Amino acid sequence: MPKRPQIFQAFDALKGFRELLKEQEEVHVPERILSEDECNELNWKLQQITIGQMLRIVYRKDQAYIQLEGIVTKFNIDAKMIQIVKTKVSLPAIVEIEILSCP
Repeated sequence: MPKRPQIFQAFDALKGFRELLKEQEEVHVPERILSEDECNELNWKLQQITIGQMLRIVYRKDQAYIQLEGIVTKFNIDAKMIQIVKTKVSLPAIVEIEILSCP
């Protein structure tokens, strides 16, 4: 029996939309050095995080600081990793956390 040609192919109605969204997730911000009080506050906020919360974080990536906003999809304090939507971030790279909503 001959194979049928594939009639349906993946369709991207808004070409480039996904790339545009990815660019909008990352906002570059000026460099920061944390004081001891800021480190303590950051550690306290890390203890408050739960999956499903909406966060805004600033973290260091490749010689730049990036602001990322989204819903926490994974969080493992022992592995020192947080995932916001599809972006994984190492906890030591984070310099600022703002909890925008609770689950």
